[in-house]
Amino acid sequence: MKQLMKIIGVILGILGLSSKASAKKKAEVKKIDKKVKEVKKAKKTVQKKKETIKKAVKKTPKKKPNVKSAKVARASLKARAKK
Repeated sequence: MKQLMKIIGVILGILGLSSKASAKKKAEVKKIDKKVKEVKKAKKTVQKKKETIKKAVKKTPKKKPNVKSAKVARASLKARAKK
């Protein structure tokens, strides 16, 4: 009978220790998850800032070439009409 009680005590002790270890692991995983979420949020804000900067930077308008003859003028008007 005493042997059985000792065995049950040992088993319960092992189970108690394993639950403590798993609680520590879960706490570490939660910390890592929080850091991952923070990094993702920071990444999103950086990407949004990049997009706004790209929108803010305007392209310089292309200068249209001077038309020297009627034939060239006709060709450029046809090209514009196609667009």
